[in-house]
Amino acid sequence: MDTNADPSAAATPQQDGNELKALLDAAIDGVIVIDHAGRIATFNAAAERLFGYPSSEVIGQRVEMLMPEPYRTGHDAYMTSYQRTGKARIIGIGREVAARRRDGTVFPASLAVGEIPGSVPKRYVGFIHDISARKAATAALRRERDRAQSYLDLAQVMLVALDAAGHITLINRKGCEILGYTEAELVSRDWFEQCVSPTHRDAARAALRAALQGDGRALEYTEDEVITREGHAKLIGWRTTRIHDEQGNASGLLCSGEDITEQRRSEQALKRSEQLLISAQAIAKFGNFEIHLPDRASLWSQQVYDIIGRDPDAGPLAPEEFAGQFLHPDDRDRFLHDWRRGVAESGRFDLEYRIVRPDGSTRVVHTLAQTLPGKDAPSLVVTGTVHDITDRKLAEEELRQGQERLTHVARLSTMGEMATGLAHEINQPLTAIATYAQASTRLMDAPGGADPVELREVLVQITAQALRAGEVIRRLRAFVKNRAARTETLDMNRLIEDLRVLAEPDARVNDVRLTLELAPTVPTVAADPVQIQQVLLNLVRNAIDAMLEAPGAPREVVITTAVVDQDVEVCVIDRAGGIPPEVALHLFNPFYTTKEAGTGLGLAISRSIIRAHRGKLGHRPTPGGGTTFHFTLPQLPGG
Repeated sequence: MDTNADPSAAATPQQDGNELKALLDAAIDGVIVIDHAGRIATFNAAAERLFGYPSSEVIGQRVEMLMPEPYRTGHDAYMTSYQRTGKARIIGIGREVAARRRDGTVFPASLAVGEIPGSVPKRYVGFIHDISARKAATAALRRERDRAQSYLDLAQVMLVALDAAGHITLINRKGCEILGYTEAELVSRDWFEQCVSPTHRDAARAALRAALQGDGRALEYTEDEVITREGHAKLIGWRTTRIHDEQGNASGLLCSGEDITEQRRSEQALKRSEQLLISAQAIAKFGNFEIHLPDRASLWSQQVYDIIGRDPDAGPLAPEEFAGQFLHPDDRDRFLHDWRRGVAESGRFDLEYRIVRPDGSTRVVHTLAQTLPGKDAPSLVVTGTVHDITDRKLAEEELRQGQERLTHVARLSTMGEMATGLAHEINQPLTAIATYAQASTRLMDAPGGADPVELREVLVQITAQALRAGEVIRRLRAFVKNRAARTETLDMNRLIEDLRVLAEPDARVNDVRLTLELAPTVPTVAADPVQIQQVLLNLVRNAIDAMLEAPGAPREVVITTAVVDQDVEVCVIDRAGGIPPEVALHLFNPFYTTKEAGTGLGLAISRSIIRAHRGKLGHRPTPGGGTTFHFTLPQLPGG
């Protein structure tokens, strides 16, 4: 460098031009100068690289050649408008545009255009920069952001990021859905003010501070409520981790929350149901069990332990062990036999047995069970119930005894109504005995003594009459005797024939004829003979009373037997006035009677007796007038 050169010496125009060209060629951005008509006057080296044109091909050409449609067509109109009005859309403003290379490719560019001051006519300079890389990077960043957001939105849990001050920096779609807000309504808002109940805010803020300070307990699983936009509380199960900045310092929290409101509500409802079930089982003395075969793994409910008196800590027992320790000796073999058969047949089975508890008390237990296939063949699962029915059995026995006593009272009542006829039936043979005894005395006092043949005939008659009276008394005694019910195999025709001894005297006293029209043969039935006789006598007695109240009616009661389907039907038929509809409605109600001295128990007890024998008792009009009472009893198989 020449140090003696005069620094004030002015540069020549040639030097100024060279310096300007060097400056333009050194520029990174493309520099283009155009005149007022839009012709290119300057096109620097960067512009050559950017567009692929040498400057020699573009100098003097219109600048539209560097533009794609629709900018190319509209450029002249824009320039004219700007020069006339001075209103700029690009000049002096700068914007992102699309540019066109020599090979026809279009690229995004950042364009800044300015008017050169003092130029006449006007000239303009433009600085253009290819922003393809920046646009690609921005698009890639957007794609990554969108992909990350899609991952967050796909998550079926709430994801919330908080900064150190508790402001929301990120929330996913599920979080917005749970809380009822849009993302824009939540991001940058104070989480605690927006979504936490006022009563919990201080504790929640303290938990945030503790977590940022490194307290591991604050990062453990927690369950807390959030408040939705509508003001509803939802229970959220939270898992939390710290977010760190570039220096490794905790800058916030990322929280994953699952809405467990319905889950906890269902669990609470299930717990309440379980408690109700346990209480109901305790009240009803009703337990359940489950047994897996062949390994015999068992599960008992608490009430099963309570019923048998076993400590739950001792665990359940297999059926064989249960039978050996708790079954009454008289029921053990039957229980095991029925249990094994029920399991082998893989169906439902019903067992009733007695257990002996550790305290020595005996209880009656009823078990209903069913066998189902297990998950893995050939395994089986036996599920069932254990019901302590001791109290029910005692109540049933008391009821049975009460019914038997009431039935006995009803029999005595029937005999009381038939007393006149029975007394007459007994008095007749007694009178005959007295008459024959007096005759034998006269024969013995006759001169020459009694004729042995005549005396023997008198004694035969006395014996016959005594047997006749004794038979009536025997049947009467058997009928009124207070005895336990017992089932026997009966021939209904034979039973009715035997009943005639008791029924006919009452009929004769009341001037009523008793007629039997029995089927030649009827199948046998299983029944208590005394109770069936009681029903028949009650129906015959009612028929006689009905005819006494219907003067002029045929004074006849007919008893018939027949086979109807699989039943034996017995009918007691009268020809009286029939039963009024208003009476028929209450006919079988206890204590309902139309008789002045009646108890109203006869028909009610009769119906209960027939029902206990699996039969039916009813009535229908007799053709031609009167009433037919009928009952059925199921015939014995093969009877």
